[in-house]
Amino acid sequence: MSISIQFLGAAGCVTGSQFLVTAGDHRVLVDCGMFQGSPEEVARNRIPFAFEADALDALLLTHAHLDHCGRTPALVRAGFGGRIHATHATVDLAEIVLRDSAKLQVEFTERWNRRQARKAEAESEATVEEIDDESLPERIRSAAPEGRTDTREPLYDERDVETTMGQMRGCDYGTEVQVAEGYTAVFHDAGHILGSAIIELRVTDGAERRTIVFSGDLGRDESPILRDPTPITHADHVVVESTYGNREHAPHDEAIEELVTAITEVASDEGVLLVPAFAIGRTQEVIWVLDHLVREDRIPRIPLYLDSPMASRATSVYHDHPETYDDETAALLRSGDSPLEYPGQQFTDSVEDSKVIRYAKRPIMVVAASGMLTGGRIMHHLKDFLPDPKCTLLFIGYQGEGTLGRHLQDGGKTARIDGQEIDVRCRVRVISGFSAHADQHELEAWLAHFAADAKPKTIFIVHGDPDAAEAFAGRIRSNLGMEAHIPKHRETVSLV
Repeated sequence: MSISIQFLGAAGCVTGSQFLVTAGDHRVLVDCGMFQGSPEEVARNRIPFAFEADALDALLLTHAHLDHCGRTPALVRAGFGGRIHATHATVDLAEIVLRDSAKLQVEFTERWNRRQARKAEAESEATVEEIDDESLPERIRSAAPEGRTDTREPLYDERDVETTMGQMRGCDYGTEVQVAEGYTAVFHDAGHILGSAIIELRVTDGAERRTIVFSGDLGRDESPILRDPTPITHADHVVVESTYGNREHAPHDEAIEELVTAITEVASDEGVLLVPAFAIGRTQEVIWVLDHLVREDRIPRIPLYLDSPMASRATSVYHDHPETYDDETAALLRSGDSPLEYPGQQFTDSVEDSKVIRYAKRPIMVVAASGMLTGGRIMHHLKDFLPDPKCTLLFIGYQGEGTLGRHLQDGGKTARIDGQEIDVRCRVRVISGFSAHADQHELEAWLAHFAADAKPKTIFIVHGDPDAAEAFAGRIRSNLGMEAHIPKHRETVSLV
């Protein structure tokens, strides 16, 4: 088994992207993402890496979303000292994402340790009440189970992120990069978020040569701001996402109409439009669309609160990388217009400013993270607005299994937040046309570009819930005549 790939994340699930390519004595990792979603999925982030971190030659990142880059500082903490390759925009965005994540890792760990300490103290007090003799101290010590008061370390902290950023190397789209002995990478535009890439990895081991294409997350055709995903025509093997492998999005024009309806409805009711949005990608697209709708007088000019410091910083990075824009956005910028700003938009810097939004004169729009309702400032907005029939909770992005977002999207009538059971009386709407992921048809169309006389030997289906992966694999076999394989977690495949 000379050249192989091991699927260490995003196999059988959507998140945790991580693929290890081995050729002889050299190893290159593609993505090092966090598992997200249910508590069981999140717990997988604490499982040790399946390889020796210091034996890794290089890491390649497809883009800066947490489920593709979020464990990178943990890899560095574990001993990886090699270079991390990504596009220039991904390097800039990853710094924002990872610094924010490090703070959260420390905060989560401190809360966990405090809970464990309180639990141990309560159990010790209970033991004291049960025991009343001269051997009390020794009896108490022997009654406490081993490890009950153990403390937990964060996955990483800001010092680890600082070290990580020192190992980052930015590159241009379409440029060959020698990433390790026998490995050459070319990053192509994936059109998903700023700097997102399809990675073409050419691997050589003696007389053996293989080209592996990793789709990363593919964007949609004709989405605002960014270019369409780059067509690739040749590969021996392809690793492709399948987040929406069993679904088609609503047409973009239809999504716009649905958004207009939601905003008009909230304006009429003097209510609140609450949009959970991913700080990088969806937030910028929503602003772009809202700005256009106001210019065209299709919606009333309702105050907009952008309640995500990360989104604010990410938007600044978007301004720094106009080379990634599509023709329409580039033309607007040349004219002196900024399609990344909504008239009168307000950024909230502090948590206190965020909480004051509940008292703002209505109608208002609030865009806040996190996109799947797994934490962040949107949680106190949910407590304020879910019980209000005049408010609308609008989902515009993927909601992972086991998340509060999926629960509400599927019609949940209550939501448990900070130990409270909140009744859901607001309107809940879902608009699929704003998704940052290619749908079933678009994924298939991208794969169809591979030359008919040089079809890949295998299409590996990853980044999808089991039903989505299975449905997409079936379409690949029947419509494209290609071999499709859905790898299991930690499965290793020899690339013949």
